[in-house]
Formats: sequence, C-alpha cells, structure tokens
Amino acid sequence: MEVDNSKCIESVKAHDDAVNSVVSSIDGIVYTGSADGTVKVWTREHKGKVIKHNLTQTLLSQECAVTALAVNASGSVLYCGSSDGLVNFWELEKQFSHGGVLKGHKLAVLCLAAAGKLVFSGSADKTICVWRKEGSVHSCLSVLSGHTGPVKCLAVEEDKGSSAGGEKKWVVYSGSLDKSVKVWSVSETTPESQHKAGDYSWDSVPPPKLLM
Repeated sequence: MEVDNSKCIESVKAHDDAVNSVVSSIDGIVYTGSADGTVKVWTREHKGKVIKHNLTQTLLSQECAVTALAVNASGSVLYCGSSDGLVNFWELEKQFSHGGVLKGHKLAVLCLAAAGKLVFSGSADKTICVWRKEGSVHSCLSVLSGHTGPVKCLAVEEDKGSSAGGEKKWVVYSGSLDKSVKVWSVSETTPESQHKAGDYSWDSVPPPKLLM
C-alpha cells in the first residue's frame, strides 16, 4: 500500500484580499497577485528541513485588482494583468525595474501566458492580444478575436513541426465563458491578417444521457 506523504509545509498570510494568481520562476522566486491591488515578490529560504518564504518586495500597489500573472521562461520579465484592462511588466537584472504598461484591452485582463518573444493576454472583452518583445519594447502583433465570451484561460506550446527558417510558431489554446476552447496558430513574425484560429474549436456539450 502506498502512503501519501504530501503535506502542507507552510501557510503564508500573503495579502489583504483574495489571491488571484501565483507564479514561480526557475530561480525560485515566487510572485503573488491579489484583489487587494498588489503584486508581491517572495524568496524561498531553507533552514535545515524547514522551508520558509520571505517577502522581499511589493512591486505594485493600486486600487484595481490584480487578476493574472505570468513570467517568461528565463524569469527575467514578469507580467501583471489587472481589472482595468492594463498589463504592467517588470524586468529583472540585478533588481526589478518597471518596464511599462501594455494597453490593448477595453475590459479586465483575465489571463496571461508568455512564450518565446511573445506574451498573450486574454480579456473580458472577448479578445486575446499578442504582444512581441524586442529589447525592452513591446508591440501589439495581433488581436485574436472569435470568442463570444470573456477569455478565461490560455496555454501555449511551440509548434515545432511548422517552425522553419528561424521563424518560431506557437499553438495557442484559449478557453472562454462561451463554453469553447479555440486553437490558434501564431507566428512571432506573421502579420496580423495571417493569425487565425484553427479550423476547429472544442465546444462544451451536454453529458450523454445515462442508459438504464
């Protein structure tokens, strides 16, 4: 018989309101975003067998709720989506510096995903903005539209079979309150008109009737 030895090793009173997002980077830094409008940075400390997380910095304190966080693969850029439709980002070298604000949505940002040079933001306005980072500058590469409800979640993976000539392509999955999952093919260099949803989407259907 297998014994489950999973257990809670720490509980942290992190925020004054609901915690809406938690992400961690490869260097062990943990970021938390809350409805209290703050983004906090935590580092992990080992003392023997005891693990403790220490608050090292509060990156943001605003009236609008923080609704989504994402960190790039190298851990050098943190993105934060808010209920006001904005995406703030910070760059980490020796310390964090506020890089700017991405303005592309009319309603709350509900989800974020980072992949390669791109970051994707899904919103209550039913769209997904595709942002490309060049140096410290972000530009809106495309706006993906097709959902009829708020975009609640995103997942991205590299389309290795279609990437050629140094041009990376990504498969983007978006889930929405419209009960569908759409699949998009996105290139890091393709103009907006060629970014499109796949020929299919996954729609929620009623469960089959139980046959007695």
